[in-house]
Amino acid sequence: MERALPVAMTPRTKALLEALKRQGRKNRADEWFRNSMFPDVGKEFPQEPVIVRTALASEAMLCAMTDERNSLHTGTYAIADGELIVGVLPMGSNGLGKVFPNYLTEDEKRAARITNRTELSLLGHNTADYDRLVRYGIRGILETCESKSAEIKAKQPLTEDDQNKLDFYRAVRIASEAVVEYAGRFADLARDKGRTESDLRRRAELAEIERICRKVPLEPADTFHEALQSIWFVHTALHASMNLISLGRLDQVLAPYLASTVEKGVYDPAKGVELFECFLIKAAWRLNYTTEYLVQQDHMDYNAALGVNPYYLDQRAGANNFLQNVIIGGLKPDGSDATNDCTFVILRAYRNVNLPTPGIYVRMGSSSPENLKFAVAESLHETGNNPSILNDDVLIPALYRAFCEGEDPTDRARLAELKAVVNDYCVDGCWEPILNGKSDWTFGMINGMTILECSLNKGATLDNNPGTLRGGKLSYSSGEIASYGALRESLRGHLQFFVDQSAFGLYKYYMTDEYVVPCPLFSAFLGTCLERGRDKAWGGAEYNIGGTILTGVPNMVNTVCAMKKWVFDEGKYHLDDVLEAFRNNFVSPQTTNPASQRTYDAIRVDFATNSPLFGSNHPEANAVTRWILDDYFDAVMSSKSMADRIFLKKPATTEEEREVKRLRYIAGYFGESFQEKFGPQFNIKFTAGCGTFEQYPLQGAGIAASADRAAAAPLAPNFTPPPGTQINGIGNLLASFSGLGLDRLGAGVITDLCLDQSQNDPEVIRGIMEQFIANKGNMMTLAIGNSAVYQTIYELSWAASKMSDQTEAVRKLEEYSAINVRVGGWQAPFITMSLDQQENYINRPVTAGGGAR
Repeated sequence: MERALPVAMTPRTKALLEALKRQGRKNRADEWFRNSMFPDVGKEFPQEPVIVRTALASEAMLCAMTDERNSLHTGTYAIADGELIVGVLPMGSNGLGKVFPNYLTEDEKRAARITNRTELSLLGHNTADYDRLVRYGIRGILETCESKSAEIKAKQPLTEDDQNKLDFYRAVRIASEAVVEYAGRFADLARDKGRTESDLRRRAELAEIERICRKVPLEPADTFHEALQSIWFVHTALHASMNLISLGRLDQVLAPYLASTVEKGVYDPAKGVELFECFLIKAAWRLNYTTEYLVQQDHMDYNAALGVNPYYLDQRAGANNFLQNVIIGGLKPDGSDATNDCTFVILRAYRNVNLPTPGIYVRMGSSSPENLKFAVAESLHETGNNPSILNDDVLIPALYRAFCEGEDPTDRARLAELKAVVNDYCVDGCWEPILNGKSDWTFGMINGMTILECSLNKGATLDNNPGTLRGGKLSYSSGEIASYGALRESLRGHLQFFVDQSAFGLYKYYMTDEYVVPCPLFSAFLGTCLERGRDKAWGGAEYNIGGTILTGVPNMVNTVCAMKKWVFDEGKYHLDDVLEAFRNNFVSPQTTNPASQRTYDAIRVDFATNSPLFGSNHPEANAVTRWILDDYFDAVMSSKSMADRIFLKKPATTEEEREVKRLRYIAGYFGESFQEKFGPQFNIKFTAGCGTFEQYPLQGAGIAASADRAAAAPLAPNFTPPPGTQINGIGNLLASFSGLGLDRLGAGVITDLCLDQSQNDPEVIRGIMEQFIANKGNMMTLAIGNSAVYQTIYELSWAASKMSDQTEAVRKLEEYSAINVRVGGWQAPFITMSLDQQENYINRPVTAGGGAR
């Protein structure tokens, strides 16, 4: 079927794409909502439960989005010429922040300052059950709310839990009905535009749009167009209410409707491609194609993203990150191949529009069909960056292992159930594996290079501030390192220390979120929340995943390998000299002692160029990578065991209860166990992963020099060799994966590859894909790059940063606006990346090498 699909965009979608790019080059600051456009729900309804106020705020947001006066600025109540999918996302992104009506009282906001959580703290990182939406419509959600509420009210007297459930169902109704009303207002707009439309064909299209908007999302979908529009309305409402979520496995959701692309019984794959192109263009509407106006659009608040501490991030890198991905291919829950006609329709639409968002991942494994492998290789060849690859042979076992932890190994029915849900996995809006519409995901990150510094320096960083003496004290005071074995033992201990901090912190989300950021609309489309009458923040999802992500692993490996060779095996350098060289960025403070500087220079050269390197398939580097991952994975599992004992489970005896309560109080939690609070079925499955997302420049900013980088330089991006160190080609990197046990790491291990443009051949690309799968790689992005072009863009961007008037530089950069590159788990126009990230990309393109075709 792939060969029969249209290989070019229609005039309609070409025009829509050009309009998107024109808008993205403008100053978009005026398109952002202002707080004055919303009511203050917290002040107006202080007596209502927080979850109801959240729903009222979502309703207020959707009303503001369809207010004609607001839309003169925001553009959120408009139907563009020629478009077939309607509804406009409000401005907002992971880097620029969000705007949403306040629904907390002043006292709640003041109390929340200790945890840095407010109404802006919700971050999606999930995916909704859109199959439920298109099958049953929002009417099905409303009917469930009514029947469940009636059952509860029939019970007398009502318990506190009963009242919480009634509040939940009322909140779901308010938010769901607001989405239906939102769709109705677009039906009215289509009707009004149709009355003044002179072109008869467009008038008929507007009439069809009106009909669809009056039907969905309230009712089930019957056609491909209806299904896409229904999903788009709910996706828009979720993103507007701060749930920045992924789109999930759309080829599985939409496949039954593809045969009805226009009307019942009519099959038109070309129309299906055009409709999906329209869908993708809508999803990409918030893109900024220039950095000239980003400061004016900075709406990031101190509490706007992850964790219970202020979230510092590289905002420019995330300016075009909207946390929305589409996943295709893979397996069905029963284990059979999931590839279908819609898989190829979606892939073809991506090839045609070639936008940086939404991202697209294809699930592949050793048994994937040949036509899918061919289509993916052709798409990467043509687009230079789409799609990214998820290795089912690795990720399914990793997730299954995580979900089987703590389960009864003799309960075959339960194990079969778990296998089915992990077979249906997808990823969120970045790259973290989650369950498709069934799991609530949260995570913490730990910096591997900070951990290594503390391991080498008795619990302190290699800070050269004299006020901190030997360095910043971030971990426990460990002993002297006298041998390579002592180094490993120290690193193991400090890994456990930092993993404990992160893993125990995962439970803090559930300690505060039910009172701060419940999300009733999303919970209506998440697993068992609706049936249980519990928001996801109240433990409503049957499956909860807490991921820990270790950053900087390639830098850790390179530095440990160099330490082993030059300090412990050959004894050429003393450890203290190496640490001082790192601390001082290889510049000796002893200006009158040339020998000291010569020692520093020798250390720098030997460590950087004469040592085993991560990803080179050198046996020593592979062995070090393996034991770091072993110790890291063991630390996560140990943290899981202790966290469950402290927070999750009800103590079995009075003596154990006294001990557990004491530990719980020490950890800062004074409530009952989570299974007592949310029910015996509640659990958080821990997963481990490795990567940096887009934060590798920021994550390296506070780190001393190391074997492969200068002080404050970026860390290696994700699980990839630092640029310039991948000397043996892509093939050797992939070969090094085979013995690392990446099928344990269910939180994802993503490798960003950049193939030199000179080898942009479908057969070479296919060879890379097959080698990645065969060698048990976990996740892979592949860009086709050109160092000379990257260098030119970097120089233009650098010049623009120095100019008071950037107009001419911006005009020159526009020539390169179609070049997209991977940034963490998503893509961005290369011209919008920070200078650090652009410079990091210049040396990334390499040849296949090492056995790849």
